[in-house]
Amino acid sequence: MKYKVAIYCPDQHLLYDLHTLDEKGVGGGVTARIRTAHALAAAGHEVTAYVNCPKDETIEGVHYVHYSRVEKIQTDIFIASTSGGDLDLSSLCEKDVAARLRILMLHGKKLPNGTDPKSFDHVYALSNFILDLATKNWGREIFRFFVSHRGIAGDLYGSRDPGMRQRDLFAMVYAGHPSKGLDTAIEILRIVREHDPRFSLHIYGGYRLWGEDEQSIPNEPGVFYHGMLGQKDLAQRMQECGYSLILQDLEEGFGMVVIESMRAGCIVLASAVGAYPELIRNGHNGFLVAGDHREKITRLDASQLILDLMSRPQYTAYIRRNAAAYPLDWSVIAQAWEGHWDWALSGKQPPPDQFGLGTCPSCGGSWLTLSDGFHCTECGRYARDLTP
Repeated sequence: MKYKVAIYCPDQHLLYDLHTLDEKGVGGGVTARIRTAHALAAAGHEVTAYVNCPKDETIEGVHYVHYSRVEKIQTDIFIASTSGGDLDLSSLCEKDVAARLRILMLHGKKLPNGTDPKSFDHVYALSNFILDLATKNWGREIFRFFVSHRGIAGDLYGSRDPGMRQRDLFAMVYAGHPSKGLDTAIEILRIVREHDPRFSLHIYGGYRLWGEDEQSIPNEPGVFYHGMLGQKDLAQRMQECGYSLILQDLEEGFGMVVIESMRAGCIVLASAVGAYPELIRNGHNGFLVAGDHREKITRLDASQLILDLMSRPQYTAYIRRNAAAYPLDWSVIAQAWEGHWDWALSGKQPPPDQFGLGTCPSCGGSWLTLSDGFHCTECGRYARDLTP
């Protein structure tokens, strides 16, 4: 069924629309909000984004309206979202919203300020990691959860065969805010350059990613700082690199850089924190590096892993193929949301037994099969597949 969809976000720290993503670059929260809006519009839904946009206009099927200029919203699906600034949805109390289904799009661990639990039918969490934290902190009695992983803009990358593109196998990527683990990435570079000076580290993002003033990045051999880039340009550049370094202690609720690196054919080395173990199958589509990334032994282990992989071209080609095949396009995520809305608005009937798929191991609930995989109708847990 096709729906009228309204996405509301009162964040003021960034002025944006679709062009901002492609041309300048933004964080994961804005990316998820806008890419989903456009994927839903491409699927035939009528989508309005009430956000901090430069002007009211329609871009590729999505109607952009500045959030401050709306007082009354009448729609089928209402999605509230905040991912930056003060994480505040208290302005919703000033809006007259009539919707068949009201959804809170949760982007991290924190419940937004001004959120009334009784005003939402579902909370869309971005990982099982966030689901578990939210359930522990707030309880299942307050919210009904639905876990939905993020997608990628596949048209920015081209072929899913990473062997179709020339890449510098000695080039490594660090993409994100420097505080997450740039020091570790640079130290890994220093170690591997002792063995081969052809290794380089390409840094994308920087301090402006979080709206901060720019600061200097260490200038040393093999380090190249590129700053903020539009997502189209970033996707092209990442496809020219061999590895993506994502070692950190910050527990990400999802990790867009992981799936973007995978889709680009980079071999991901990440810490086993937050939602990363949900995305990375160690030794299959990337690697989870054990230990505190700030400790010398962990950095040595990551460096040795890279050096070992450089001598195993067939295995690294296998990892790259699996990595590039893993991320789902935003169109698949939009189809899953539509399927969930169909189910929720039809009375939430338990789905019939589907060829002996069994039940959710967490709560015993039934699985709802959607385009992106399997969703528990009771606790909201997500499974990409049901293999042990």
